[in-house]
Amino acid sequence: MTQTCLDVVQNWQQIPHTQQQGLYRFAHEQDPIIIPNNADVPFRDYLAQTKSLIANRNIRARQPCPILTPVAKELGYNAEQLTVSDLIAPFELKQNNQKRAILLIHGLTDSPFTFHYLAKDLFQQGYSVRTLLLPGHATAPSDLQYVTLKDWQDTVEYAITRTAKDFEQFAILGYSTGAALAIAHVAQHAPSNLKGLALISPASEPHNKHGWLAKWIAKIPFFNWVDKDADLDFAKYESFPWQAAALANDAMAELKLHSLPAHLPLFSAFSEVDTTIDSIANLAMLSRFNSVSKQPQTHILYYYGNANNATAKLPKDYTLITPQCTHHTCDKVIDMSHIGILQPASHPYYGWQGLYRSCSGYLSDIPKYLACKQHPAPLLGERTEQNTRHTAPLQRLTFNPAYDDFTRQLSTFLNSTMSNYVQP
Repeated sequence: MTQTCLDVVQNWQQIPHTQQQGLYRFAHEQDPIIIPNNADVPFRDYLAQTKSLIANRNIRARQPCPILTPVAKELGYNAEQLTVSDLIAPFELKQNNQKRAILLIHGLTDSPFTFHYLAKDLFQQGYSVRTLLLPGHATAPSDLQYVTLKDWQDTVEYAITRTAKDFEQFAILGYSTGAALAIAHVAQHAPSNLKGLALISPASEPHNKHGWLAKWIAKIPFFNWVDKDADLDFAKYESFPWQAAALANDAMAELKLHSLPAHLPLFSAFSEVDTTIDSIANLAMLSRFNSVSKQPQTHILYYYGNANNATAKLPKDYTLITPQCTHHTCDKVIDMSHIGILQPASHPYYGWQGLYRSCSGYLSDIPKYLACKQHPAPLLGERTEQNTRHTAPLQRLTFNPAYDDFTRQLSTFLNSTMSNYVQP
């Protein structure tokens, strides 16, 4: 019987072997990646070229993966025919007009699969939705050693330029490193029909203040990896090379050189407790953007944390929204994580009863790692030192209990930025 992506993620017994051998850590081809990003290439051709790249390099590309997400269903798939490649490739949901679009940019170690719920929500509101693939992703973690910051920047430039040509109005949503890349591009080359920017868990500064060392460590022979995990997650890399950390740090360093256009409405959402990104640095970045804005009332922060702590570091009267959580898991979550905001609790893979668990906080202790993967009632929250001290293992939160409220506030923002918006 053919093994599926779901069989892999639930095969606890093989985790130590898979982790040690790096069975999913390396691509089919260990050489530089050919990246399509010619600005004249129609977006449908770009999608086809990137899917071909995934098929050629990802050893699990053709593995059955019967997760019928809203986007997969909208694209015409059925559960029986879905493969890993179908779910992690960039995609487009098209309306029958060229009026309004949203471009979604994923983060480091991630893939467009992270947008399979949000994209459908936006599509149902009348937007065409596009995603891109940052080079080095959706193939194997080893491929992050073969790309440069310019490769990422060129791909973002292609997608923004192409979308600006193809639609009358559009907005950009960037997640984590995708947000950093979006900011850097828009700060220098904002198309006139770009109407808004949304930043989700934006990468402004790393939580670890030694990130600048990554580019030097990456040059040390045979010292390539920060983390070596089992890579059971078909949609996100769990292993992490030093070169990727260096690229992300360089992408964040770019932000100190730029500010956003004064007229551009801005929506941000992030957690006060974030072990990937410095949330205090995010607040400082938002204050800097607000100081040059000609319309500061169009800047909004959706904040998972103590509102008083945020308002103390933001300009007076900054629009701050705190989550309104009504899902039954609200009281089961310690705090929001860097990776959870974009996924609903109902997600069959990352959700409340989803098949995947993020347990990387215990990589150095395999018994605890395995206990996290199998515990009947793990704690849910960010992988802080305090949270991992509890007797029960901590599962890093991969979903958002307040997802419905988050998407409602995001949609209100996007609708307000688009002129003559008509609900379909």
